Amino acid sequence: MIKIKIMQIPNVEKLKKIIEQSCGDVLLHLPDNNTVHDLKNSIALQFLKQKASKGSGVEIYLSEAKDYFKFVYYTMFDCL
Repeated sequence: MIKIKIMQIPNVEKLKKIIEQSCGDVLLHLPDNNTVHDLKNSIALQFLKQKASKGSGVEIYLSEAKDYFKFVYYTMFDCL
């Protein structure tokens, strides 16, 4: 799995669209070492945004390498 750390999520709808269009699984790693498997759920997305807004960022894991560039593009350019 590929790990990406997202520090800010200013546009939850864009991130939700990327997650929905991903080829593989997108998992959210929680501080208590649990994992959220269903990030297409709006409650999970709101939690993700809340964690990122605290400044500590969030770690997501991608099961498909071809999804990597979509998420990197979001973290580098769509967050601006």
